[in-house]
Amino acid sequence: SKLSFLPSCLPLLGTMSEIPRGSPTPGAPVDSEGVLEAGKVAVITGASSGIGRCTALRCSKLGMKLVLADIQKEDLESVRQECIDAGAAESVAQVCDVSSEADVKKLKEVAFGTFKQVHFLMNNAAIQNNGRASAIDFLDRWKAIMDVNFWGVLYGCQFFVPEMIASGEKCVVVNTGSKQGITAPPGDTAYNCSKSAVKTLTEGLQHTLRNTPGCKVNAFLLIPGWTITMIATKANQRLQGSAWDPTSAQDERGYDGVADRKVAEAKLIARGAWTADQVVDECFSAINKGAPFYIICPDHETTVEQDMGRMQWAADDILFRRVPLSRWSDQYKDEYAEVSKGFKRKAEAH
Repeated sequence: SKLSFLPSCLPLLGTMSEIPRGSPTPGAPVDSEGVLEAGKVAVITGASSGIGRCTALRCSKLGMKLVLADIQKEDLESVRQECIDAGAAESVAQVCDVSSEADVKKLKEVAFGTFKQVHFLMNNAAIQNNGRASAIDFLDRWKAIMDVNFWGVLYGCQFFVPEMIASGEKCVVVNTGSKQGITAPPGDTAYNCSKSAVKTLTEGLQHTLRNTPGCKVNAFLLIPGWTITMIATKANQRLQGSAWDPTSAQDERGYDGVADRKVAEAKLIARGAWTADQVVDECFSAINKGAPFYIICPDHETTVEQDMGRMQWAADDILFRRVPLSRWSDQYKDEYAEVSKGFKRKAEAH
C-alpha cells in the first residue's frame, strides 16, 4: 500500500506536541562590540551595489578603513568615491571575482598587505537566476551560482579567518544568506541550495570559533527579506544577454526607465521591499549587541511573525512527514492558507 508507512509514523505524529523542545531562550550575546568603529578595517565583497554598497557607506561614516571588492570595476570605483566622500579613513577598491580562488587569495593579500589586519569581513557577493533553475535543468546556471554564492563565501572564510583569529583582536565575519535558504520556495532551486549551504557553513563556522581557545572572532548569518538591490537586474542581464531591455529594470538605480534612486526606492517600498539601509541597520545592531546570530530581516511585505510561521511550517514538513515544499502542494496548500492567517493575526496584534 502507498500508505504502508503510516502505522509506524502515526504514533510519532500523535505525540509531537509532547516532545520537549527546550526553552525559547535567545543565545547569549558574543563579545563583538567595538568592531565597527573608527580606524578598524572592513573587507566587503559585492560592494558595488545593494547591501554591500550600503554597508560600505555605513562603515565610511564610522571612519573605518575599507577594502571594497566586486567584479564590476566602474561601479566599484564609483562606490569607493562615495565612501571617501562619506568619511572613510582609507579605502582600496579591488576587482575580485569571488568564484575564483586566486582572486579571493589576492583580495586577502591586498587587505592584509595594506592594513595589516581585518576586523570586519562581509562575504556578501551573490547572484541569482530569478526563479529559473530547477533541479533538472540549466546545469551551467547551477555551477555559476554555487561558484559565487557558496564557494565565494567559503573562500572568504578559509583565507581570511585564520589570520583574523591569529591577530588576537575582536573581529566579526558576516555571511549573507537568504530566507530562501531556509524555506526553499519552488523555482530557483539552485539559489536556494547555495543559500542553504551558506547557512550551514556559517553555523559551523561560529561553532568552530567559539570552541577555538583564545579566539575573539565571531560570525553572524545575515538573512535579508525582499531588499532593494541590483541582484534581479544583473540576473536578467546575464541570462537574457543582448535581448535584455534596460527600461524593464526595477532596482535600486531606476524603475521602468526612470534612472532615479529616490523614485525607484519609493516604488519598490510601496510594493513591499525594504531598503538595503534598513538591512544594514539590523546587521550593525546585532554586531554591536553581540546577538542574535541569525539576523532575520522583515520587510514591508512580510512580518517577523510570518517569517517565523513559514520557517516552522517548513521544519514541520519533515517532522510531520508531509510532502516536501508542502505549502505549494495540492494536498496542503489550502491548509497552509488557513493556518497562515494566524501568522497575520499575530502580527496585527503587535
